[in-house]
Amino acid sequence: MTTTTTIRPCGDAALLLECADLAAAVGCAEQITKARLGAVDVVAAARTVLVTAREPGDLPRLRRAVAALLEHIQSQARAQAQSPAAGGAAAERGQARVVTLDVRYDGPDLADVAELAGVSVEEFVRRHTAVTWKAAFGGFAPGFFYLVDARELEGTGGAEAGAAAGADRMPTVPRLGSPRPKVPAGSVAMADRFCAVYPGASPGGWRLLGTTDAQLWDTDRERPALLEPGVLVRFRGIGAGGGADAAGGSGDGSGSGGVGELGGAGGVT
Repeated sequence: MTTTTTIRPCGDAALLLECADLAAAVGCAEQITKARLGAVDVVAAARTVLVTAREPGDLPRLRRAVAALLEHIQSQARAQAQSPAAGGAAAERGQARVVTLDVRYDGPDLADVAELAGVSVEEFVRRHTAVTWKAAFGGFAPGFFYLVDARELEGTGGAEAGAAAGADRMPTVPRLGSPRPKVPAGSVAMADRFCAVYPGASPGGWRLLGTTDAQLWDTDRERPALLEPGVLVRFRGIGAGGGADAAGGSGDGSGSGGVGELGGAGGVT
């Protein structure tokens, strides 16, 4: 992961961190949140992190604290580059919460995406369910999270992570030329290198792979959003063509435990 980050003011009570890539942005947001620097909100997006102070008077102190933390992160990165620790990323993954979502792989774009990957539909479903996805950030709609292959956010990230993923790497998926007027709630979709689940019916231009009955956003739960940044997501195929014998419904953690600090701006769907 490239660690070079630029700190810019954003309004009178926030900082905008401009990061080199997605892995750097997600890593910075996680470290700032863990460090408890006194920010009221830390929101990651694809290449930025918004850090909000409690009030304008707190901003100078918060900026110094963030700058010191970023320098510490850079020092750690340099040390790890010289003497990489084995298994660090896997250990962090082992501590993260995992949500399993049961999916009927019956989406109208499934065959096209499999063709783009150069494999059969059955092989694509196998690869999609083999990936451990990570909620990088949220946006577009309440409960909508941009999921990426967790390996992309570990170590060097980016193209190197894709190489490490080998033959199971997910394809880069173009959005539809014209968005659909209405995408059903629970649609599992891909666009670019991201995967997501539509929490409610809405227009959308992502390629639809299938559907899940899990409720990504439920205002009757204590915490309405099922996912939050850092949560790991596994998809499990069910029903015809799903590749699993499991019955329908939602998997581990998908039916009740809400979580959900919504992330930042995500791009358009």
